[in-house]
Amino acid sequence: MHKHLLIRFIQYATSMNHLLRLTGFTILFFLFFQPVIGQTLYSQNFTGGLSGWTASNSTAISVTTTSASSGYTTPIAASGGNNVSFGECGGNSEHTIVSPSISTVGQTNLMVGFGRRKTAAFGPQVVIFEFSTDGGTSWTNISSDVSSVATTTWGLSIFNLPVAAENQANLSFRFRFTPPAGAACATAFRIDDFTVSANSALPVKLTYFQGTAKSNGNQLTWETAWERGTSHFAIERSVDAEEFTVIGQVAAIGGVDKAQLYTFIDGEPLPGTSYYRLRQVDTDGSEQPSRIIAVGRSEERLMVYNNPSSGQEIRLSVSNADPASVQLYTITGQSLPFRLTQLSETEWLIQPVRSLKPGLYFISIGQNNQRRTVRVIVQ
Repeated sequence: MHKHLLIRFIQYATSMNHLLRLTGFTILFFLFFQPVIGQTLYSQNFTGGLSGWTASNSTAISVTTTSASSGYTTPIAASGGNNVSFGECGGNSEHTIVSPSISTVGQTNLMVGFGRRKTAAFGPQVVIFEFSTDGGTSWTNISSDVSSVATTTWGLSIFNLPVAAENQANLSFRFRFTPPAGAACATAFRIDDFTVSANSALPVKLTYFQGTAKSNGNQLTWETAWERGTSHFAIERSVDAEEFTVIGQVAAIGGVDKAQLYTFIDGEPLPGTSYYRLRQVDTDGSEQPSRIIAVGRSEERLMVYNNPSSGQEIRLSVSNADPASVQLYTITGQSLPFRLTQLSETEWLIQPVRSLKPGLYFISIGQNNQRRTVRVIVQ
């Protein structure tokens, strides 16, 4: 914990050393606590141009060979040569540049970093840095102004990404800024060596997770492509997709590099729609939730045809009935004997052993592991 706190402090101090004059202190600690880039998921030094990045204004945002990146080596090394210039021309309208989609499927502990510098006159506008996981429909802020720590000398900015960026098929990044009117393109903020990395991989790769309504409950099925250090899967259910309760647990195979199929039956599903998710629990106690799925069930029909009744026979329309679960009782809870005859797949005839006296009665019946009750009036 102390090490992580020191790393965060040193990263901040490094970016601000021109203001705080902590250069000597920072270098001393970087001998022992250097940020570490794990597996590189994406790296772009713009040698081949924008290379999949999309700029809203090709005049203001362009690849240039001037002011080549230099000076930073750890954890990302300056490549020199081409870099992307965010010029102040075309003022009073927002300019954006968006990265191509980057896959972080199966990855955690994500970090994004890039080299940056600016000309002395750049400002007062801010350069906002954001990420999206839905193709750019919505954006999440990473920094409200990445240009604020930049100087006329190249430096490095590194950000730890939130959990929301993990395990995504289409992670993208965006810089946006609105230049002031009348400024020149030569007044610019620059980036280079844009890198996304992960320091660990998920112990489980979940291929799919799906649910189906069956006669004996809701069947949940999921498949893993591989597993490492996985203890079990906790099955969670919710009525509103917000508050979840654990309803079961399935042991993981663990330590395999081939597909594994799992099945779980929720024998007492909620009426209507049940929401489910898996919570993968590792042997070290860490957890990772899956996406949420919904399983709907059609309303089970239970209806009395002759209601009010004469008291000699009662006709029911009911689907998926359990004959052994049918009960007839009085308003005081006294159980009454009867004969039960199935007339069709969904029609049943109840004949009390003794004719019922006028009053209120109840019929209770089990349907798909749930008990439903209907009132019967005898006149």
